[in-house]
Amino acid sequence: MATVEYAVRDATLRATVTGAGPTVLLLHAGGEQRGVWAPVTARMAGLRTVAVDLRGHGDSSGEATTLQAVSDDVADIVEREPEPIVMVGASLGGLAAMAALAKPAVAQRVAGLILVDVVPDPDPVRARAWLGAQGLLDQSPEIVNDILAGKAGLLETVAALEMPILLVRAGPQSPVDDTDADRLCAANRQVTVVQVPEAGHLVARDAPAALARIVSAHTTQWLATDDVVREAFDLQRTLGAEQLAHPGGTLLAHVGRVYDLTVEWIAAPRTRLAAICHATYGTDGFQHELTNDRQRLQHVIGSDAEALVYLYGSCDRTSSYADLGGPQLLVVDRFTGTASPIHGAQLRDFAVLTIANELDVARHARLSESVLDGIRRLITALANYAPKEAALALADESLTPPI
Repeated sequence: MATVEYAVRDATLRATVTGAGPTVLLLHAGGEQRGVWAPVTARMAGLRTVAVDLRGHGDSSGEATTLQAVSDDVADIVEREPEPIVMVGASLGGLAAMAALAKPAVAQRVAGLILVDVVPDPDPVRARAWLGAQGLLDQSPEIVNDILAGKAGLLETVAALEMPILLVRAGPQSPVDDTDADRLCAANRQVTVVQVPEAGHLVARDAPAALARIVSAHTTQWLATDDVVREAFDLQRTLGAEQLAHPGGTLLAHVGRVYDLTVEWIAAPRTRLAAICHATYGTDGFQHELTNDRQRLQHVIGSDAEALVYLYGSCDRTSSYADLGGPQLLVVDRFTGTASPIHGAQLRDFAVLTIANELDVARHARLSESVLDGIRRLITALANYAPKEAALALADESLTPPI
């Protein structure tokens, strides 16, 4: 355990760092201090946690009079910490996290967001009534008025995020109700919701063990920690990947090499997990289904990585690849015949996974020059979405055109 300081514009923020591994940034509620996370972090093995005193709280200096000031601090911390990061924010901390994520430079460093009993657009009347009942309305009137004015446009920010988002709801005493949760889910389809019914609004204080289990389960998957990687490989063995022949040996050896490429290329955590499992449902080029049980795979690698596995495995390549190169790609599902557009981070991760797979096939399969030329053309088209990875693949000896 160590105490660290962050010098920001007009304040010095202090934080407690515990553990080792990928980073989880913990942001407390208004009126709280970083120590509220101690019983939670004590139960989070395999992760590095950074619990910060927000400005004007605990050991941090400065004044918390506007959400912008608090969120600017959070953005500064994210940009200084090693990526990828999972952000966990309770109440004010969650609002500050959402506001910070409006900055692309922050969002690209974050692998996932956990909101602890807070939504981006709280109902002002209900929020004031709840704060009044708790005797909190007059403690920080400036920042309360600033947040409830809704000027930050947080719902729009959250709607545009391309990352998994978890809403942890408290029990009946919470100011967040079903309509709030439904509105958040409608804004971004990557939102999932869990509830800790025994907790009040301050979930970290009321139910630290339950919150630690929830945060650990999701963050280890989102960050592709070593334990989750091992479990993903174990599942592939259990499903028979070690017995299936594939160019270069077995399917298990192939997915291992594809995973190694995504690690080398510093791909997103979900892409690395998807690389291990990319052939679980079979693919258009390797139609050997290991299982069609999506819940089983979701349990191991998380719904975010599993969605990429399904996207890759279900893609009808002949129908879908015809439109490669544009700002979005219409992917035709070979199982259902339906078509869905993908863009942004989803399209980038799909492209990285495809490039890694094709490069490994080119390295280990005996392919005709016409087939190799097709792989080169495919990777060239994918360069619009993953230029660095495409350039590395096209420079590989296996894909160098004959003179």
